[in-house]
Amino acid sequence: MKPVAQADVLAGLSPFEKTCVYCGARFRVLASVSPDAQPARTYDCPGCGKDYELEAMAMPVVQLLRGRTDGKSDRYQETMF
Repeated sequence: MKPVAQADVLAGLSPFEKTCVYCGARFRVLASVSPDAQPARTYDCPGCGKDYELEAMAMPVVQLLRGRTDGKSDRYQETMF
């Protein structure tokens, strides 16, 4: 995860960039985190819908930076094993 802008951190947001392990899309996640334990919040990859989690005070905002790189157009499907 790559930190983004200092101004966002000062505004109470902790932004980071992430690459989806399924489709290769690159996106920025803006979340308000706190040192106190927070409930797990789920956010989706905007390219394929794969779920990710983080501890935050509110639902994170996701911004697509670069689309899929895997050449597919399917949606991620969770498997239960």
